[in-house]
Amino acid sequence: MLQAASQETGESQEVFEARGKWGTVDLVLVIICAALYAAALIVFGAVKLAPGTYLRPGNALQGVFGILFGLPGCVGISLGNLVADFVVGGAPIHAIIAGFIVNFLAAYIPYRAVSNARLGTRRSIIEWYVYGVLIAGVVVAGSVWVNVALGLTPKQIAVVLSLTMFSNQVVASAIISPFLLRLLYPFVDKSGLYRGRPAARD
Repeated sequence: MLQAASQETGESQEVFEARGKWGTVDLVLVIICAALYAAALIVFGAVKLAPGTYLRPGNALQGVFGILFGLPGCVGISLGNLVADFVVGGAPIHAIIAGFIVNFLAAYIPYRAVSNARLGTRRSIIEWYVYGVLIAGVVVAGSVWVNVALGLTPKQIAVVLSLTMFSNQVVASAIISPFLLRLLYPFVDKSGLYRGRPAARD
């Protein structure tokens, strides 16, 4: 399906970067990334860890989709999280809005920071664990304290919630994501679906 769409548009990754325009492939990528991410989150939605959050091994897809599919992947991650939050339920509206934003950032940060999409160099591995794991984890967990500052979340709940969210983020992205990047990159690149930074191509 994606390969057919790629042939229809006739636009390579270079054209996508040069023009800054989205074609059929990019919109399809948004939809598929959103669907896959939402499904990966919903599967574990019943495993509650703290008020408003649950077990999320699907977080491993954030940086993977960002690095491989660029902005379409980042937008897909945001939309997928939005869908999952509504399906799973239990999160207040301000948490859903914050989740939409920080999930985009969790995909966007490694997309911009990691120098090799396959993590094929020592430098890119370090970059992944610094930006894709630690910094993304801090951003996601730190969103809770923005809600505290706005008077939307009690501090007692925020402590537990932020630690849970940080753990969710770090464990999934540190263990699962590198494996997925190395597994998926060759297929994504050869099929013409790569939308990450050209400089990060392996």
